[in-house]
Amino acid sequence: MMTLFRGMALMLALFSALAQAQPSYPAKPVRLVVTYPAGGGSDTLGRLFAAELAPRLGQPVVVENRSGASGIIGLSFVAQSAPDGYTLGLASSGTMVMGPHLQRTMPYDTLTSFAPVGMVAKAPMVIVAAPDFQPASFTALLAQARAQPDHYMVGSSAPAFNLSLQLLQSSAKVKLRSVPYPGTPQAAVDVIGGRIPLMVDSIGGAAAQIKAGKLKPLAVLDSRRSVILPDVPTVAESGVEGYESVGWVAVVAPKGTPPEIVDRLNAHLQEIVALPSMRSRLETLGFEPAAGSAADLGTLIVTEHGKWGTVVKNAGLRNP
Repeated sequence: MMTLFRGMALMLALFSALAQAQPSYPAKPVRLVVTYPAGGGSDTLGRLFAAELAPRLGQPVVVENRSGASGIIGLSFVAQSAPDGYTLGLASSGTMVMGPHLQRTMPYDTLTSFAPVGMVAKAPMVIVAAPDFQPASFTALLAQARAQPDHYMVGSSAPAFNLSLQLLQSSAKVKLRSVPYPGTPQAAVDVIGGRIPLMVDSIGGAAAQIKAGKLKPLAVLDSRRSVILPDVPTVAESGVEGYESVGWVAVVAPKGTPPEIVDRLNAHLQEIVALPSMRSRLETLGFEPAAGSAADLGTLIVTEHGKWGTVVKNAGLRNP
């Protein structure tokens, strides 16, 4: 019996030693993959959160830009990384729930390749025109567009903008002419110069031109008014009931990342988003703070993935 007790004591001591030898998370720097080039809005956002997350984790959070293929390259790298909490991805609605529907093949599955960690910001979009554009209101514009199908050209420079426009056409029963641009600066130049009447952009992307009086905001695409443009009505307020298209940015991890790591990261993200200084900085960049649980983000991804898949299918936009 004494031998048995000694054996059990030895095993307990061994388990205790092994437990103490296991490093607590994180034991080394954490990598945050940004799927767009350095210097852009997503990159700036990622670096803001990395700077706040590092002291809370007690380890450096290194931003790594892996751009290309509208964000697909960066998220593919995240999906294929070890699920140990040391590789995170800054994902957007464009790369998670919109863009994948436009591709025939994808290197990851939005619904199964990631562990949602938490939302960090919304990136509301807006339809803008030149300052002297007529009709003066978005409600009047819709009425005119119904009377003159295909008369109004609308510039868009990203899949999110184009899909938002497709949803608007089906929801409002109007026909607009979508004009693709390689970037928002080129589209803005043509709107300001009168070569096309309208364009879709993020509020952050259009904010400087709006503030300078070079562009006039007609309608916000979110379901509620933007805190950045509080006087601009939403598309829904302008007569298209139920319309909503809003960009968002969130943190994801590879599928299989331990729940306790996800929960800890989510708690830190919610704490960071709630900081008044972070709220102010985000709004300066054209973002709106957004928070929630990992489960909330998971539900949003599933819902939005289905919604935009239907839009792409109905518009016949999938690439060959």
